[in-house]
Amino acid sequence: MNPRPLLTSVVGPTALTPELRAAMFVLLSVWFEGYGEDYFNEELADLDHCVLQRDAETGELVGFATVYRQESEIDRRTVGVYHTAHCILQRRYWGSNGLVRSMVAELLDRARADRSGRVWYWSYSAVGYRSYRYMPMLFLRHTPHAEAPLGDFDRSVRDWVGRECFAQYYDDETGTVDWNWQGYGLTEEARAISEAKLDSPALALFRRLNPRWADSVEILCQAQLHDDNLTPFARRWFPARQAA
Repeated sequence: MNPRPLLTSVVGPTALTPELRAAMFVLLSVWFEGYGEDYFNEELADLDHCVLQRDAETGELVGFATVYRQESEIDRRTVGVYHTAHCILQRRYWGSNGLVRSMVAELLDRARADRSGRVWYWSYSAVGYRSYRYMPMLFLRHTPHAEAPLGDFDRSVRDWVGRECFAQYYDDETGTVDWNWQGYGLTEEARAISEAKLDSPALALFRRLNPRWADSVEILCQAQLHDDNLTPFARRWFPARQAA
């Protein structure tokens, strides 16, 4: 049986009621343990926007993505980054890709509409292949990449995001985040799913990129939000709008 249809919305932080925040934390806790609810709510204070997915019939929250906006000048270029801290979806909807598609569509629309000359990136940290796979799926140039070396400017952007978002937990030599928190990491359910699928070539490649994934070490992923960086698949998902 196919899952019921979903409704997607993009909202600001003021729309996240205490009840909605609690439901978001319940979804997060299925996959990560040791992540305090108070800390989660503190994170939401700096939120730029949130993508929500609900069951169209019941209104139940089944997924969400939290996005933060950062801007800086790096190597004499003005840079903007949309950083996704969490992208969580109930397992029964994993085949839909709808949450990520809606989130990236929103980010691309915002980047396309900006006429300031700012260079826009999408960034997130991936602990498993399911998160990382959107990089090669959607973008021609991205990091981490098994074959293409990281350019100096992209490295500067990545390391700036790593330090801003993860402070001392970020390692600029490897581009990884090691929280080193006692009790924090993937739940047993999450580890079991990842372990079961590591026999595929794509997953084995990810394991080489992030060999400490099973220890809940995350790798920072990044791609420029520009039409000339989209794969043919992504161009079908996110067609550029024709000028009026």
